[in-house]
Amino acid sequence: MDFVDYQLENKEQFWAELDDMTSRQIHSSSLIESAVRSFLRFTALYVDEYLVADEDLMRCCYKFIDCPVFVKHRGHVRRKLITTLVKGACSLQMMVIIGVILLLDGRAHVDTFEMMEEEQACRLVIDVLWHRRDDGRRLHQIFLELLYEMCRVQRLQYSDLEGVSDDFVEYLFHAIEQNEDYDNDPYSYSVIRILLVLNEQYMLLANRAVSFGENCDQLENRVVSVLARKGPTYKTFGTNIIILLNREREPCLQLLILKMLYQLFTTQPTFEYFYTNDLRVLTDVFIRELHDLPDDSETLRHTFLRVLHPLLAHSQLRHSHYKREELIKLLKSLAGTSRSAHYLPISETMARLVSRCMRVPWLAAYFTQDELNTQQRQNDLGMSFLQPTDSTTSSGSTASSTLSLPDMAVALPPSPRRKSPDVKSTPLGSENGLIAGRA
Repeated sequence: MDFVDYQLENKEQFWAELDDMTSRQIHSSSLIESAVRSFLRFTALYVDEYLVADEDLMRCCYKFIDCPVFVKHRGHVRRKLITTLVKGACSLQMMVIIGVILLLDGRAHVDTFEMMEEEQACRLVIDVLWHRRDDGRRLHQIFLELLYEMCRVQRLQYSDLEGVSDDFVEYLFHAIEQNEDYDNDPYSYSVIRILLVLNEQYMLLANRAVSFGENCDQLENRVVSVLARKGPTYKTFGTNIIILLNREREPCLQLLILKMLYQLFTTQPTFEYFYTNDLRVLTDVFIRELHDLPDDSETLRHTFLRVLHPLLAHSQLRHSHYKREELIKLLKSLAGTSRSAHYLPISETMARLVSRCMRVPWLAAYFTQDELNTQQRQNDLGMSFLQPTDSTTSSGSTASSTLSLPDMAVALPPSPRRKSPDVKSTPLGSENGLIAGRA
């Protein structure tokens, strides 16, 4: 499968040659590496000529993923691709090909992203996004997706997050500010997700420092710190994550947005980061979701309630009292004290979270003392034995109901690991994104 440099006359010849290259049976280790190099050199040579359409690029990379060499020697070939990328021994065009292969393969097999972290590829991905930002949107889009997926399935190392600078984060916020309509710009959607998942990684790192005594407490959350200093400059991000939460049905992305909101509503310089009208939309979303979430979405319901408290207590809503009557009815219903409330008993965790929201100063006067003591009432009924409370620490002692940021990293569950999808129908970018499906 050694690659011979020659000039093809048309697209049909390209696909015919590619079919021949990817159909051969190879078993020798040295020949496997030669086959991988030949494929990469050949496709990189013609990527700007015959793989301009996203569908063609995706089709090409799937041919490699489905070929006998990759299927029978998956681990070896993956590592070869990753090390080629990390060592910087490839052109921009080859980086595009390798990036798409790793992205598509990783979405079907999480081991790929874990191997990338093992080979310290995260720093390389961040470096490409920052230092090669002028090398074309296609490369940038692919590496944004790679970074998002790597962060989604595992905790990054401390050294990885050290490579994230304030300038890089500001660059991401600026990219969103320049492309306000993320509905029609999958690039902006990808950037938003990167900022959300980086925030989660910082929360996990802070929790790790507290739980295991690791010396990583000096690494600040750069996503939040940039907004704390320059929030008025980057308002579009705030508007977009509220729009996204209003539309999003995927729990993992909902959780990422809620974690970001929690950070902003519990960090004093960002209490009033959002536009007031956006906060009203956000309140409507919370009321709807807390009303409509099914019974089996208890974790997500708890998370909404954890964020609702600082939203009501710290944002501009503490002055405007928006939707006060609806919020009172909602909290009474969730506490099981209203006539329209469901008759199923609520957990101690739910009782505590609802009680906390009821005690927001501009709402507390509208609840009876019995309603404000929802948590105690549930304890008296023995409800604490139905399920363990998440306010209990590993040592068995009960934590305060006021959660610190590291505590919140635990209380807000990590975004669930992605199940191995049907790669034939998985988009490369967002649903509006870089590639819409397998050709």
